[in-house]
Amino acid sequence: MEIEELKELWVRNEGRLDASMRLNTLLLTQTNLQRAAGSLRRVSRGAVAETGINAIALVLLGSFAADHSGELRCLAPAVALGIYAIALLAVGVRQLVAIASIDYDEPVVVIQKRLEELRVQRIRTTLWTLLFAPLMWVPLLIVALRGIFGADLYAAADAGWLVANAVFGVALIPLAIFAARRYGGRVERFAVVRALADDVAGRSLVRALDAVDAIRRFEEAS
Repeated sequence: MEIEELKELWVRNEGRLDASMRLNTLLLTQTNLQRAAGSLRRVSRGAVAETGINAIALVLLGSFAADHSGELRCLAPAVALGIYAIALLAVGVRQLVAIASIDYDEPVVVIQKRLEELRVQRIRTTLWTLLFAPLMWVPLLIVALRGIFGADLYAAADAGWLVANAVFGVALIPLAIFAARRYGGRVERFAVVRALADDVAGRSLVRALDAVDAIRRFEEAS
């Protein structure tokens, strides 16, 4: 075989190899993006459910507050719960908007950044929800007993017990923040804590991040 023929054969095969590599890259990208989109749809359904529950709770609290507008001891806990529900509702809407704004035609790095921002947002939302939960359960108990059973928790429970629980809920907030700041960096090294963070963020969102990250690694290796 002559040198010129060898060169021509090499050029043809090189072109086929480049085309094959581009096709493989495209297929991998499409497959992983579809996987990420499917995972995000599951995250979106969860966010829709959470937002719907908070919206219903807000309507019920508004109705309760209107019915007991003349009773400050019932109105105050309803307002506190209403503010809590409004905050959760706003965060839920923000998450849905963030999910809807993800454009899979954008560069992989941009998609990965948006997914990571959404993951951090969900972690923060869950942590703040859990953080304020001890503070909200006494108002919830007051409103639920009065609204469902017509019972008065103020009459049934000792005033000192109500105050102690309220103080405990308030005191727990700075204590939890202090513990998170002081020991958060240390405990993140443990696999159990990292797994908990993934659960807080939502496994579907973590899988979406993994799928997009696989594309990024493949592109860097190519």
